[in-house]
Amino acid sequence: MLRTKIQQEQDPERRLELSRRLVALLVAGGRNEEAIAVCSASFPDDPVLLYLKALALAGSGDALSARPILDGLLSRDSEIPGVGHDQLLLSAARVLRMSGHSDESAGLLGQISPDSPYAEGAALEKAAGLLAAGKTPEALEALKSPVLSGKEAKAAADYLSALAVWRSGDAGAAAKLFEAVPPATPWIASASALGAAYCLSASGKDAKAIGILQRHLESVDDAPFIDQEFRLLYQLADRAKISSPSIIFSKWSQDRKRPERARYAAFFEALRRQREDPRGGNPLLQSFIDSWPDDALSDEARLLLALSALRQGKPADAVILAADRPSVTAFLRARYAYVRGLAAASRGDRATAIAEFQKVEKLDRRLGSQALFNQAVLTASSAKGKLDLSEQAREIAASESGPPSEEMRFQIALDLARRGDPAGAGMLVGMVSSARDPGIAARARLASAELSMKSGGGVTSADDAAKVLRDNAGEPERQEYLAVFLKDKGSKSDASAVIAAARTFLTSHPDSKFVPEVRLKLAESLLASGDLQGARIQFENLASAQTGTEFGRRALFLAAQAASRSMDPASIDDALLLLERVAANDSQDSLTWQARLQEGAIKNAQGLPKDALAIYEKILSSQGPDPEIRAAALMARGDTLHHLADEDPSKDREAVDAWKTLSSDPSAALRWRNQALCKQGMILQKLGDGDAALAAYYEAFKNPRDKESEQLWHDKAAFEAARLLEGRKQWNDASVLYNQLAGENGPRSEEAKARLSKLKLDNFLWEN
Repeated sequence: MLRTKIQQEQDPERRLELSRRLVALLVAGGRNEEAIAVCSASFPDDPVLLYLKALALAGSGDALSARPILDGLLSRDSEIPGVGHDQLLLSAARVLRMSGHSDESAGLLGQISPDSPYAEGAALEKAAGLLAAGKTPEALEALKSPVLSGKEAKAAADYLSALAVWRSGDAGAAAKLFEAVPPATPWIASASALGAAYCLSASGKDAKAIGILQRHLESVDDAPFIDQEFRLLYQLADRAKISSPSIIFSKWSQDRKRPERARYAAFFEALRRQREDPRGGNPLLQSFIDSWPDDALSDEARLLLALSALRQGKPADAVILAADRPSVTAFLRARYAYVRGLAAASRGDRATAIAEFQKVEKLDRRLGSQALFNQAVLTASSAKGKLDLSEQAREIAASESGPPSEEMRFQIALDLARRGDPAGAGMLVGMVSSARDPGIAARARLASAELSMKSGGGVTSADDAAKVLRDNAGEPERQEYLAVFLKDKGSKSDASAVIAAARTFLTSHPDSKFVPEVRLKLAESLLASGDLQGARIQFENLASAQTGTEFGRRALFLAAQAASRSMDPASIDDALLLLERVAANDSQDSLTWQARLQEGAIKNAQGLPKDALAIYEKILSSQGPDPEIRAAALMARGDTLHHLADEDPSKDREAVDAWKTLSSDPSAALRWRNQALCKQGMILQKLGDGDAALAAYYEAFKNPRDKESEQLWHDKAAFEAARLLEGRKQWNDASVLYNQLAGENGPRSEEAKARLSKLKLDNFLWEN
């Protein structure tokens, strides 16, 4: 109605008032993208609309864009109609907290008087800021403030208290606190039900968690977190194999009195049916799309149908279902491109697949790692027998991009081992202890054991376990413990058997001394099977049981990795919280800095490079990080600044300075120094400083390699320098470089020889 009136209204002042009312309603309803669009389209300088736009930006997660708007409003001399100064201070403080500036947020909150109508909001925001900064005891103390006297404020304080206890690792106590929170507002009621369900699930009480969600959803049509509640209810029911939620979905989907709940129920009923039998579920998903063609859940249904088509061997159908839809969010467009990449890969069209996966990274960095992982697998499958000679494979392996680079190194090691090259066996042994991804480490361990068995050099770990099992036949508990590990024979299909055996052991022997090892094996198997949420729950259970220990912190770190690999943005935020718990440790050890590095990578993946830079600066300004961590932080700082250069070209010079610092650090490993020099060269060349670029390339090429066998960046520097020289028509100098590479007999020597021959033929270069 308001939209219609705005279009018809001729009086500018009346149209402004109607626009303010419309945007206020959109913000209150959580329709932030629509609110931002209205604000940008009409009256862009109106202070009320600017304020509402800042709220909408913050509500959509873009606190960095909201902050300058609120700063500008705070610096105004005149008042904003309907928006008091304290209200503005509170909103600005909230945005500062969201963008990681808790100290500045606290400074603004301190300006709000205890007698202000916004004192309760300020007290709650102060507690939220302390909680976000990892200061749980201080947050709990702040929640005892006497200004929190209203019904809603007390309920909000109870909710934050439950959240604080949950983040401290006591899921059982937190669940009770969440259940006791009064349902003062729809938001608090929905968030508390969700929090209680998550805590109960983490404590292994799935049935009770399901009951909490069912009772809350039974009484509402719409809820602020209805999407998350339905998703968790579905996941828990599927994992626990409980049928009652399935019956509820069918019943709710027919309830026309609650249309919003009916829509979600219809989707998850279709999803349940599809999981059980695609032939019966796919028509239901298509029917859902036909009924709600423009709904976000319909876009998800299209993805599910496309994936189903892939599983049925129909890649052409998958491409049609996953066709690009420019009108939807970048988040969804990235997932469509991801499916199209999988479809192209299944048809053997490697070039199209890689092109689609590259689109994924541009559209949504959160999927970038998975897309790069798939590129690694495609490269491995298309270059078998010569992976160690593939420039693309070596670049992925050296990219320090987490699982993708580790997967590529693993594939290169396997490729070498298949050809009988002893370097392959050495690489596999090294990856058993160095790989951060538990699934890849386990595969490397199994491949190494199998290789050892085939060569007659030893027995497999399974053989060892079988012998111990025979020797301990009179100890049922130990037999069941060993049986869990015997289920893992090195095949991906073994994961389900390992998971079942591990769950049986944990149920039968909850107090066994072997519980931590079995739970870790369960978590690794869930992670390897793709059940990221299940793996995360097990890692968090481990951390909760081992609170305050190094084992517990490592489990938290693995839980964060599982959460960060999920497609769900909420899981990405959870990963940051988990990493903060790892990093907020007095020891300031290697794991602390690994967690900080991971935080920076996630911030970059979220499109928040300035936040990532702040994290890297924190690492580099501290005394604790070892040379490896410091080198990784400097490299990441340079990469981040280079990405920012798309909007601010001056950032490329700052990126070069970061890499110069790294390349001149004698304590840094050669692979880091040479990589930094190569990146300097590429950016300097782009900036038109060819002489400096050439000097950087030559330095990387000439760096002594007697103490560290660094090949990738050594070779890349030579080729880049030679290409630059060719562009300058300095063919003799370029031929000298190619000749040196050819004489080294390295992995790219044949390429250098071919390039040298072509250079001589094209430019009539003759030997004296």
